[in-house]
Amino acid sequence: MQRVTLFSLSTCAVCKKVKKFLDDHTIPYNVIEVDTLDSGEQWLMTKELAKHNPQGTYPTLVVEDVIKGYDIEALQAKLLGSNPQES
Repeated sequence: MQRVTLFSLSTCAVCKKVKKFLDDHTIPYNVIEVDTLDSGEQWLMTKELAKHNPQGTYPTLVVEDVIKGYDIEALQAKLLGSNPQES
């Protein structure tokens, strides 16, 4: 099973779309809602996010790789093992 981690903000509409995609496809994932953490944890998670996405944008989904934003083709390929044309 692939390890999936979502760096998210609790108020981010695009982050919610990625969460819905993961939930709809019953893909287990660990979500880190950075804005809900205390300041010390936020700093640490921001540093961790920067390792995967130097721009520090949300959402950032790490699936043994990095997917930035709501890239439906990348999400389907990485998480469902399919090409969008096959769906």
